[in-house]
Parts: sequence; structure tokens; C-alpha cells
Amino acid sequence: MTDAPQAPEGASEADRILGKIDAVVRPLALYIGGFIVIALCLMTVTAVGFRYVLNSPIFGVSDIAQLLLLTIVTFSIGQSGRTGGQVAVELLGTVTSPKITRWTDIFVKILGAIMMGILTLKLIEGGFSAASYGETSNILIIPFGPFMYLLAFGIALYGFVLLFEIYVHLRGGEVRHNVGTMDDI
Repeated sequence: MTDAPQAPEGASEADRILGKIDAVVRPLALYIGGFIVIALCLMTVTAVGFRYVLNSPIFGVSDIAQLLLLTIVTFSIGQSGRTGGQVAVELLGTVTSPKITRWTDIFVKILGAIMMGILTLKLIEGGFSAASYGETSNILIIPFGPFMYLLAFGIALYGFVLLFEIYVHLRGGEVRHNVGTMDDI
């Protein structure tokens, strides 16, 4: 395994700051998320094989698939935010100056960070409630509580991404959404 990506010597402070958050979110998304995607694919192929070739469906595979998908989303939220993978309408930048666009970006990211903080707290609260009320998956009775805590982690991580980007904007830096590859790690 190679070291975390380092900013080149001539890199700006913004690149160094965002490089630190990239060093956290990218490996989570690419390694853990990638491993879970492979596991989900193997499980799906196995389940289809058992169902159609052996005429013996695997009991509870849909429960496991749903929870694996939730886990994939959890580990990819921060990386998606850093690479600009989320839907964005950037009409304002075409009719206003870069200075106004920078401040609207800051405002929107502050709202997003607040929303991620509230959502994180609600997911943690939901995890406690799920444990108290015994909320589980339909077939295998897998408790939802730990998955709510895991999702709270992913949402909180995206909140930190937004905070780092707000900091870079306030320091006058430019937030670039670079799509990395496995070679960049």
C-alpha cells in the first residue's frame, strides 16, 4: 500500500488542505466500498445461480443485499462530495462574478454542513431507537441500529468535507473537484 497522496511542491495551501481530506475519504470509498461492491456482486451471482440452476433460492439474500448497498453508500458519500459527483446546478456562475459565486458556494456549503450535522444526530438517535424497539430486517432479523450508526459516520464525514471546503473558500482558495483513480492513492 502506498502513502497518502501528497500535494506537489508548488501546490497551494488549498490543495494541501483538500489533499488531507482526500487522503481519508478516497481510500474509504475505493477500498472498503470497492470490496463491498465485489462482495455484493459475488453474492448476487451466487444467489441467481442457486435460484435458476439449482432451483434453491438463498434465504435472506435480499436483506444482506440491502444492507450491503447501504454500506456502499455510507463509504462513498464523502468521496462523491470531493469529486463533485453529486447533482449541482451551476447557473449562478454564468450570470454573476466569481466573487459572488464564491460567497454563494460558502453559503450553500454552510447550509449543507448544518444539514449533515442534524442528519448525523438524527441517525445516531435513530440507531438508539432501532436498538430499543428491535427494528430489524424482514427475513434474517439483522438489527438496523449498527447500520444507522455507520450511515451517521458517512454523513458526518461528508459534513467534514464541507467544512474543509468552506475553510478553503474563506481563505481565498479554489475548491477543485478532481476525480481520482486507484493509481492516485
